[in-house]
Amino acid sequence: MSKSNTIFALVFRSFPISPSRNTFVARTIQRRSFTSSYSATADDMTVDIPTTDDKSGTTPTQTAWSSKMIAWQAHSYSTIDDLVLTSNARSPTMVADNEVLVRVKASSVNPLDVFMTEGFGQVLLGTIRQAQQMSLHKPVEFPLTLGRDFCGEIIAKGVKVKSLNVGDVVMGVVPPFDQGCHSEFVAVSAGLVAKKPDHLTNEEAAGLLYTGMTAWSALKLFGGLYVMKATNKNVLVIGGSGGVGNCAIQLLKHWGAKVTTTCDSTAINLVKSLGPDNIIDYTAKDAKQQLEEHGKYDIILDAAGISYNKIGSYMPLLKEWSYATFIALRSPILHNTDSYGFVGGMFKNAIDLVIPNILSGAVFKGSTIRWGTFIPVECGVKELAKLAEEKKILIPLEKTFKFIDLKDAYKRVQEGHLRGKVIITFDKPSMDKARLTN
Repeated sequence: MSKSNTIFALVFRSFPISPSRNTFVARTIQRRSFTSSYSATADDMTVDIPTTDDKSGTTPTQTAWSSKMIAWQAHSYSTIDDLVLTSNARSPTMVADNEVLVRVKASSVNPLDVFMTEGFGQVLLGTIRQAQQMSLHKPVEFPLTLGRDFCGEIIAKGVKVKSLNVGDVVMGVVPPFDQGCHSEFVAVSAGLVAKKPDHLTNEEAAGLLYTGMTAWSALKLFGGLYVMKATNKNVLVIGGSGGVGNCAIQLLKHWGAKVTTTCDSTAINLVKSLGPDNIIDYTAKDAKQQLEEHGKYDIILDAAGISYNKIGSYMPLLKEWSYATFIALRSPILHNTDSYGFVGGMFKNAIDLVIPNILSGAVFKGSTIRWGTFIPVECGVKELAKLAEEKKILIPLEKTFKFIDLKDAYKRVQEGHLRGKVIITFDKPSMDKARLTN
């Protein structure tokens, strides 16, 4: 199979069709998936999973989990202030034999989490959930748990999971159409988790995979670097100080590209530590001239979310007739489906993608404007985990919040102009206090 054909296989394989985690069928599949003995009461479930202790040769028993858990949830699309902390949320169940159940120790807050509190993406994400359930009816959305990436300990696994063991501390990522990880437990495909490198803290590991996979997907799948080598490519990363920009710079340098990036003067020292070839203060009077001096570019990645009508001003910076690409992460895909419905929104998306390519003159110079987005691909998770293990990629952290203060973490992300990831730590005092809530 060619690399170009492999891309489609990677993407489609990332959207498994499975029953709902809230159905009796899901629980039945779960019970049949464990290599363990199982006992349950009306209020608590326990799973005894034997594992081998390499030092003693014994087989200690791993405990399982309660049928209820602590979680921050949305019960309607509203505002951050309407998120509810509960100790009565339903614990997730594994619906496939290639999944793992993780007790979360730390998680991050991403801009998508903030947008989703207001209902952003509900139409398209709801359609994907409906397809997963193979149902003709719209799935129940609430209560909705947000949170996209995490670090935690595996407490149970399906029978087909061979590379991970109960007790392993892992970092992972949750697709936006699944229930998230701002909760005590999360169930996720084993392909979307990897063992945490020993030198990383739980907080550092928790902030890597969502922004990392967003950058990886944008560059590899939408930027064509899965097919073409990045070596000696000249790449401009707009917004190098944010989470996705941080990852993009480090990935591109590892792949052998020449990287120019933009940020404001307050973030230059942070961005310099990531190793780009050139840093441009976008507030400087000669910023445009500097961009031209370091161009022209094979790829321009907009990790800052510039206004869509400003993209045209960057098109002259692309190389002509060399398959050069402008990748916009601030795409109108979810907004359009929310505004016009799934069918109408996808038709509007097609128009919104074609027209800028024509009006900007991109297609007449052999270049394109494309939209990039997060795609949950197993090989991308593996590559990021390997780079983290080799200390070749690290996500700067701006601030860590306690689990009980999750709303404050969301509000900090909502403010923007971040200098690294915002992390939530599942500290014991917060969890003990949360258990007292209803």
